[in-house]
Amino acid sequence: MGRVGTSNLKEGMVLAENLRDSAGRFVLASGSALTAKQIRMFKILGILAVSVEGSDDEAIEEERRATEAVRRRAEAHLSLLFPPSRRDHRAMAELFRLCVDRLAARMEEGFEPRPVVVGSEPLELLRRCRRRDLTPEGLVLGEVRLASFPDIYFKIRELLETPYASAVHLAEVVGKDPSLSARLLRLVNSSFYAFPQPIDSISRAIAIIGTTELSSLALAVSTLNVFDRVPDRYVDMKSFWQHAVACGVFARLLAASRDARQEERFFLAGLFHDLGRLVLYRRLPREMTCALALSRRLGAPLHEGERDLLGFDHARLGQVLLASWHIPDPLPQLVGFHHSPVDEGAPEGAAPVHVADILSLALQIGTSGSLFVPSLKAGAWEALGIEAEALSGIVIQGERQIKEIMHVFFGGENS
Repeated sequence: MGRVGTSNLKEGMVLAENLRDSAGRFVLASGSALTAKQIRMFKILGILAVSVEGSDDEAIEEERRATEAVRRRAEAHLSLLFPPSRRDHRAMAELFRLCVDRLAARMEEGFEPRPVVVGSEPLELLRRCRRRDLTPEGLVLGEVRLASFPDIYFKIRELLETPYASAVHLAEVVGKDPSLSARLLRLVNSSFYAFPQPIDSISRAIAIIGTTELSSLALAVSTLNVFDRVPDRYVDMKSFWQHAVACGVFARLLAASRDARQEERFFLAGLFHDLGRLVLYRRLPREMTCALALSRRLGAPLHEGERDLLGFDHARLGQVLLASWHIPDPLPQLVGFHHSPVDEGAPEGAAPVHVADILSLALQIGTSGSLFVPSLKAGAWEALGIEAEALSGIVIQGERQIKEIMHVFFGGENS
């Protein structure tokens, strides 16, 4: 038992003895678990301290000092990845606060973040990897072709191009692919769609989510299987897709307030936003090794290192790749401009994917190889029409959906 000042009381603390006010009047019985309303009442009554079980002011103050020390460590660590120069916007400041809260909570549970290793290689040595003889179009030649995709994707697209395609016809085609069928049903029954009643048939799932979304899901699932041969020294593919899913989910949530009818395209744009980086890892391992080292040396996002060495980045390469698959705009454009959403030529609606990528990187949900949080482009946040204070709710909602969609794509492996 110890005495705790009223200002240090918290909900759930248990009174160790009967509480009386300064005039001796009975206020609350021993053993009562305190509520916020009761604590406010104590302050009104002028009660300065109470006896509670297992706590006293000294212990509470010691705990507070320890918590503040952990928070300072978390803030110092994140400042290396998310420097002050990139959080002058109110939304970025709020995002940094959320990141510190999350990391500090994990550190209090025993988690220790990996030290940030800043490169020391001479810049002139790293820039010997510069190539100006390459183009995105040239790199895409000989890369993953549509011929590499499973037959189910083409059967769905062929059926969609007929004027009489129905949910029943599509269900017959999809039903022949058990993997796609299972993933489709898991997805429509997840919080991503949040339908009030369970969906238990493929035809009903297609009727609800739409034929375009079905084709998109087939493309997404096919892409997961096609891009599976990237060296582990660059990126873990499970972590890559976790980052991609996170970007897709956040892009969809950010876009919903402005264009709910087209929110699925933002999920796909987020899911595919870093496909070009996989091509770079596969086709240009030496140059990407230099780009990764240059990024760490400068404390800059990886796409800036790509541009420095190649003259273009993975976003532009991803745009060309999707176009080579005959994916119609604006999806390739949304991918191509996700680091430059306000540049000339950027499609309307590029901001959600740009901001979603920043969220995913800052929250460290998976990775495609980039360590540092990029800058928020001027006007991108304002284009969303969202208050900075809404970020916390978006993150909470998004994390639940990310976990469920990872389960859809990878079965039980959703860590």
